[in-house]
Amino acid sequence: MHILKSSIALVLLLSACEALPIGGAQPLLTSSAPAPIANSALTSSSQSLSTIETNPDRQPQPRSAAEVAFMKAQLNAIQPRSIAEDREYCGYLGRLPNGDFAISGPKRGQPAGCTPNNPPANMRVIASYHTHAAYAPRYDSEVPSSTDLEGDITEGINGYVSTPGGRLWFTDGAAQSTTQICGIGCLAADPRFRPEPNPVKQSYSLAALRQRQN
Repeated sequence: MHILKSSIALVLLLSACEALPIGGAQPLLTSSAPAPIANSALTSSSQSLSTIETNPDRQPQPRSAAEVAFMKAQLNAIQPRSIAEDREYCGYLGRLPNGDFAISGPKRGQPAGCTPNNPPANMRVIASYHTHAAYAPRYDSEVPSSTDLEGDITEGINGYVSTPGGRLWFTDGAAQSTTQICGIGCLAADPRFRPEPNPVKQSYSLAALRQRQN
């Protein structure tokens, strides 16, 4: 989700999304990978945000080069459709029982919001993912929103976010921060994109995102 560049803009989670014909709850693609990553920081999706924010013992969750490469390829493939339709696409990244990475089929959302379908039962979810649709000057879409990060924190997972300018972000739910994996043009970008007048930093804490978007 990306938000309006306005201090009075209200951010609403949009659940009325359309599914792609390929099937929203099925893995779109898998890739052979090393043994599953230990993920002791995973928590129940019912855990409250306030509980997570006040837990000083949470540690950054691990990620591998193979995981990043897999998600970079997946989001790069989804970007052109997301930009052309000006719709966010979203889903989950996980591990299958054989250790392969897989993503749930990307679900078509709205220009500024998307709620993924439930992942397949045999997928151990480790991250969310979504695109930020087409370039629109009224949106601060080159960074994940605080709502994006809060959602991953609440679910106890990480996240990947692609932007109209072709940036790829990694949100660490345990560390409560987001970091650019790669910058402008790293992924397929909207030809209409223009660099943000508000400089984009390499990383943001949850508090810094809230400050930027207020």
